[in-house]
Amino acid sequence: MSDKKTSAFEKIGYVKTLPRNADINDYESITIKNKSGEKIKLYRNRVDREEIDDTSNFTNSWDVFNSYLH
Repeated sequence: MSDKKTSAFEKIGYVKTLPRNADINDYESITIKNKSGEKIKLYRNRVDREEIDDTSNFTNSWDVFNSYLH
């Protein structure tokens, strides 16, 4: 992956190295390959991750569904 793609991961909270004295159990990790085949491991804090609430998406979908029934 190029640096541009790696920075996309960094935008959503991934880092290349864990902070000093960090507990590895508090982090999720992914392994990606760059164009040369080198594997890079990225970490993201589980606490900092934003939970996605699909309630509004469901409400919109439900409204569209009901509009087709009428």
